[in-house]
Amino acid sequence: MDKQLQKPRILKVETVARSRLFNVESVDLEFSNGVRRVYERMRPSEREAVMIVPVIGDDLLLIREYAVGTESYELGFPKGLIDPGEGVLEAANRELMERGRLWGRAL
Repeated sequence: MDKQLQKPRILKVETVARSRLFNVESVDLEFSNGVRRVYERMRPSEREAVMIVPVIGDDLLLIREYAVGTESYELGFPKGLIDPGEGVLEAANRELMERGRLWGRAL
């Protein structure tokens, strides 16, 4: 294998923070040239989510929702976490009703 294309070796992974949506991990890496670095990455939590792309005729429906990361209202597709015991289609329809006051016909 070409030495420049080798993936770095993972020496250690440690969870440094947890939230209900994601975990932050510290990852110690060693590159093929011997250089070691520590990086942080966000990993999704155990829960799954849905995102729906509503199509009405030739139009896509976007919703305005507050985005805490940008501290402003943003346009986007309806989305949300799947509740325990809920199926993907049930969650998608629930999110459409909660966010867009719609009901999906063809999922």
